[in-house]
Amino acid sequence: MRDLLEFHGLDYGHGPLSEPMVFGLAGGLGFFFSDQVPGIPFYLVGRTGSMERDIGEHLAAPVTFEQTDDAAQGWESVKAAIDRGDPPMVWADIGELEYLRVRMRNTRHDIVIVDHDEGRGIAWVADNDREDLQACSLDSLHRARNSQSFPAPTRNAMFTYRWPTELPALADVVRDVASATSKNMRQSAQTVGSLEGRTGLDGVEYFAGTFGDWPARFGDRLPEALDTLAVLIIKAGTGGAMFRSLQAGYLEETAELLDDATVRSAAERYRTLSDAWEALGARAAAHEVAEARDVIQQIRRLEPEALQALERTI
Repeated sequence: MRDLLEFHGLDYGHGPLSEPMVFGLAGGLGFFFSDQVPGIPFYLVGRTGSMERDIGEHLAAPVTFEQTDDAAQGWESVKAAIDRGDPPMVWADIGELEYLRVRMRNTRHDIVIVDHDEGRGIAWVADNDREDLQACSLDSLHRARNSQSFPAPTRNAMFTYRWPTELPALADVVRDVASATSKNMRQSAQTVGSLEGRTGLDGVEYFAGTFGDWPARFGDRLPEALDTLAVLIIKAGTGGAMFRSLQAGYLEETAELLDDATVRSAAERYRTLSDAWEALGARAAAHEVAEARDVIQQIRRLEPEALQALERTI
């Protein structure tokens, strides 16, 4: 999404928006935990599933979302968008994107298709996991866009936006986004899509309350569960700390732009929370169960405190 905003020249007068800034303006912060996922010990994610749509609402940019099981039709839609000067954002399975070289599956990874050369069988994509444009074979891209993997089939999903000529006033967006984030974290749901689990602060509480049972639950598979936890916190496109580092960065930049002490206070809370999630990832990677349990109890306290600080900006 950052690349799309830069492509269309949309910012707040200080150059292209950063990845944390765009994440925050999208109201992307959330929480979901499920320990009922077939094939893996559990699933944990710190962002909402509607971020790609929500950013359009917050930034006055109506969004069109398309899906089709017809790969040829899906590719024609991509080419048409590129030809009219509107590079589309698409979902792609990271396990099928050859330039990422990862084994993990995630069909909700956002990339922007910038151009293509069918004669050479190549597309160029912008990916927030890479600094520069990436050349990707069309075969790899088509597999990624037609994946049946976790958490759900990609079905050639494509987002296109009708961007405004300038962004709404930052102070107004910050209040709207804080209100949306409050709802994300305070409204609990038992399912997200086809997955059963817990969302928001209720999900944090459930995760923290059940972690002590992991040694008995997983037994010899406990190291695998801890490795999975570390990957989901640190490496799965999360900004290194369950998206909390991105939220902290957004609030820090916003506090500077608005010279707002209340936003600055919220930024400090989320930076502390981000540090705790990063520490949990490190403890999990080192298989330090007791230390990880202590950090989780800190997170259990810090999550609602950070949210309360954010709500004071509304």
